[in-house]
Amino acid sequence: MGVNNLFSLLNGKWFIESNYKDSILPLLYAILKKGDFSVEVKEPKKVHYLISHNANGTVKALANSKVSSNQKEPFVAVIPVKNPIYKYSQFCGPMGTKDMMGLMSSYGNNPNCTGIVLDIDSGGGQVAGTAEFYDFIKSFEKPVVAYTDGMMCSAAYYIGSASNHIIANKRCDAIGSIGTVISFVDFRGYYEKQGAKVITAYATKSTDKNKNFEDLLAGKPENYIKNVLDPITEDFHKDMKSARPNLNDDVLSGATYKADKSLELGLIDEIGTLETAIDKVISLSKADKKTNNKNQQLNTKINMANLNVPLIEAILGEKFSDAENETGLLLTDAQAQAIESALAKNKQTSEKLMATETSLNKTNSEVNAVTDAVQKALKNADVENATEMNTVEGVEKLSALVTEYGSLAQKPTNPIAGTDDDETTSNIIGGIDISDAMNN
Repeated sequence: MGVNNLFSLLNGKWFIESNYKDSILPLLYAILKKGDFSVEVKEPKKVHYLISHNANGTVKALANSKVSSNQKEPFVAVIPVKNPIYKYSQFCGPMGTKDMMGLMSSYGNNPNCTGIVLDIDSGGGQVAGTAEFYDFIKSFEKPVVAYTDGMMCSAAYYIGSASNHIIANKRCDAIGSIGTVISFVDFRGYYEKQGAKVITAYATKSTDKNKNFEDLLAGKPENYIKNVLDPITEDFHKDMKSARPNLNDDVLSGATYKADKSLELGLIDEIGTLETAIDKVISLSKADKKTNNKNQQLNTKINMANLNVPLIEAILGEKFSDAENETGLLLTDAQAQAIESALAKNKQTSEKLMATETSLNKTNSEVNAVTDAVQKALKNADVENATEMNTVEGVEKLSALVTEYGSLAQKPTNPIAGTDDDETTSNIIGGIDISDAMNN
């Protein structure tokens, strides 16, 4: 027989029911006596199975069905937890909590998976990995129901308590055993019988290293209980009260109970069968969908109530939130017509503004053309500081130049003496032709 992580069997802290722990010891003794510590490398069997159901939640079959990722119809995944709880999977042994989380994650991502049933029959197991699995189940997005028809004790109950609902068969063996124990095998005598002696020494400055455990070996368990076991148990109790607020404090001392008493003390929610657990997953899934829809509607309503829409409120004549129902905004015919009329007026106003904008753009183009023409005329007339003038100043300057040039054009040209060769010189002064006198 192959064993993986043998150290897990030989020592460590445990959430485990005492009788369940003792039942493992003969197997451990047989392994040690035979001396077979070989490891058989093979995958653990996939003993979980799927339960198909239709859209109405009616279970089609309650029997082992082939696990397939191609499952096209809704199903509930049933994952057995029927061995001692270990953090890591054991070859030829139970699946560890790490691999259980991976398995559940794969179903959590499958859109056809309705939820999970943890079919538990275990007296507990290692502390390592148990609280981590508890946290994982608590945050799992799909419904998880724990069921037992045997034992759900210690680490197994720790795991089951994280589910949404716990169901126990009326004939189950034991539920509870909430507590912590240290269980290990002192091999020093065994080794010495074989001719070996275990020698342990600590560095000078390592006075507290393994002190609690060394005191335990020396028959002084007080410090180990106080410093190691008690803090673990406090966390155990805290998680139980968090997961199950109605849990009776009497169960925290570590006793176990039958189904009826467990229901009375708040350890379980219902007495039923595996079929009951599967039906519960389906009903919780439907409830989750309804809750999600209501939450979406509530979020929508809250967002609408926080809207700042004074213009709509002015049209309605009342506060926006006053016109709401749980699915949105409820308008009367008159309110709807008022909003429609306001939108029509806004449309007409918008069209007028667009027409005005077009006209202004055309006028601006014409003004720009006049400005360019004035600047060009000022430049041709060599007007000083022309570029600094605005259009009105430029027009005034050009008007003055036109007046000035016009008055010069109306005056007679004065004679210039001694310019016989100037053909343009006039010989008329005061209306008298003086050309003859000039010639004589």
